[in-house]
Amino acid sequence: MRKANPSGVSRRTLAKAGILGAAASPLLAACGEDGGGADEGDGELDFWWWGSDPRHEYTQKIIDAFLAKNEGITIKPSPNEFDAYWDALNVSVSGNNAPDVLQQDERYLRDYADKNALLPLEELDLDLSNIEEGTIKTGQFDGKTYGIPTGVNSLCLLVNPAIVEAAGLSLPDDKSWTWADFMQFTTDISAAGDAVGNSAISFSNESLFNVFARQKGESLYTEDGQLGFTEATMNAWWQMVLDLRDSGAIPEPSQIVEAFAAGQDQAPLATGTGATEFYWTNQIGAIQSVLGSDLVLLRVPGETEGTQPGLYLKSAMYWSVSRTVSDKAAAGKLVDFLLNSDESLDLMLGDRGLPSNTAQRERILPQLPPDQKLGADFIAALTPDLAEGPPVPPVGSGTAADIMLGVFETMIFGDTTVEDTTKAFMDQLNAEIGAA
Repeated sequence: MRKANPSGVSRRTLAKAGILGAAASPLLAACGEDGGGADEGDGELDFWWWGSDPRHEYTQKIIDAFLAKNEGITIKPSPNEFDAYWDALNVSVSGNNAPDVLQQDERYLRDYADKNALLPLEELDLDLSNIEEGTIKTGQFDGKTYGIPTGVNSLCLLVNPAIVEAAGLSLPDDKSWTWADFMQFTTDISAAGDAVGNSAISFSNESLFNVFARQKGESLYTEDGQLGFTEATMNAWWQMVLDLRDSGAIPEPSQIVEAFAAGQDQAPLATGTGATEFYWTNQIGAIQSVLGSDLVLLRVPGETEGTQPGLYLKSAMYWSVSRTVSDKAAAGKLVDFLLNSDESLDLMLGDRGLPSNTAQRERILPQLPPDQKLGADFIAALTPDLAEGPPVPPVGSGTAADIMLGVFETMIFGDTTVEDTTKAFMDQLNAEIGAA
């Protein structure tokens, strides 16, 4: 990006001095307002991220390595867990005191950019020469870049090979299998023993449905922020779930709801009572750690039976900078260090997805622990067969997961029809994203 855009004193700097009140919050500023932050400031950066305790620990080590190379900069770290992070960020942005450098998520990137809370990253001096154009595009809309991906991952089907073998079955050819093959495979596993073929937790996940829709040449959202799939496609999705339920391939509805509420560590795949489940590649290690044995990664079914592959490399998360950043030069140095330095990637490895910096990705491959190596090999084999990824979700799309879970649960208990479930999802999500 290698360009700077001169501006005056930031709103955040003035707010700290007590000059601006709540009415000057960036939430109330026009979305088209140019500029933001101070090119040179006091060198003080608030740095926010979410994650587990191990992520917090290594991120602090990255901060220490950065500070050792950048005299005159100080960093106030604020780690948090996922749900609390978004609550705190909303309060912080609303109070005109947004963190300078922060993690962002695909679901909320456009929301915060449209609130005028994020700085277009073209205004920072960042070296993006080793990040592929398609990866950078996942953080772009309206001609500007609001997030640089930390790394990439992909949806996959995790399979417990011991359960498959005990059922007298073989692993399918994941380069050619269909959704009908998946249904038969999981039904046969359930019929062969005590383990369930698939726990069905992910069928309420809009990301997995998006893959299904993309296989049909559609998408969850369009470029202009509308719903991008037909009622027929979602009806087919829900009908498949009901067929799986009726065949015994997935648990009883009450067990599905209980497993979802119990969390990842208590889900059937992790406890050895389920043979398969859909997860992101960077979740493999956590599941294997609880299970105590190795899993196999398979491609999502249906990749060759539709009009295009549905799978894509998703940005695991993004590095973003607040529009009210107190020191753009310092923030740019930190983001550049996080993306490009050996010190950062030697500690981060694949925890925030396989590094978006492809040179660093190649360099750290020998250092990856076995579970991350498994994901890296899967992504390397998958990448040549992928289509371009979906557009950045529209404002309001952060509610999609809760909406889909709600209509899913109502349907699997038999309280609504397939058609009514689709209509409820589309009506509720359209209302949230302000679509026609």
